[in-house]
Amino acid sequence: MSRKAIVTIAIGEHGEEMAKITHPLMRAYAEYTGAEFIVIDKPFFLDRFGKHTYEKLNCYKLLEEYERIIFLDSDILISLGSPDLFEIVPESVFGASNEYFYPMRERDISLTQIELGPIEWEHPYFNAGMMVFSKAHKELFNPEDPDLQHWVFSDFRNNHVNLLNDQPYFNYKLNKIGYEFIDLGTKFNLTRAIRDTKIRFRAYFIHYAGPSGHRYGTRLEQMARDRDVLNSPALLWLSKKFPSYRWVADRVNKAFLVYLLNKLTAKLRLEVK
Repeated sequence: MSRKAIVTIAIGEHGEEMAKITHPLMRAYAEYTGAEFIVIDKPFFLDRFGKHTYEKLNCYKLLEEYERIIFLDSDILISLGSPDLFEIVPESVFGASNEYFYPMRERDISLTQIELGPIEWEHPYFNAGMMVFSKAHKELFNPEDPDLQHWVFSDFRNNHVNLLNDQPYFNYKLNKIGYEFIDLGTKFNLTRAIRDTKIRFRAYFIHYAGPSGHRYGTRLEQMARDRDVLNSPALLWLSKKFPSYRWVADRVNKAFLVYLLNKLTAKLRLEVK
């Protein structure tokens, strides 16, 4: 039997707090899929590349030991009963979710090629917070790749607001190398780019990427509330079956009142000016 792993990153105090909320569900999913659960909790590439997000490159070495890996950002909640991605994605194929609703995807595709060179870009632009891959895709995570060195240390990226770090690079390399790709859809990586957040519990993996997450309050507060829903069969059933219930429930909390107060205060300030 091939060795499989679920890999995530949780570094620093914020990462540890996030892990308390999301990792129990990830660990349960690892047990269900017959995989080991691996948490990268110490920076290995931080001094070299300057961002914790590049710790994903640890997968290059992990693929010497494991045949297959599912990488997950630590701000992802997994619904119990989610299908086994190792069974859905063929071993020779790279699996991720198309960022169809991400408004900057076309800009990222264009800018990455301006910086790293034009290529035949055949696959959809995917979110790098959830990826399914195997030893066949090891080169994607090579920390010594000249394209990576150029991407990380070029001044080019500093001149473009909100140009992401690792995600455009991984997309570029996937297309440049020519790996086969399968789009897993938003059910396996529902981000805030899907603005209709009341349907989020119909997804298997809920991803709280970005500053606004999926509702109101801090990301940790949002994830903790949604974790409680996922752990309650009754609340989860209601949230899946009746999006209107979820819409109301999302607004019956202190965080929503604070949100309304801030909006009202900002409006009054504009009127005074």
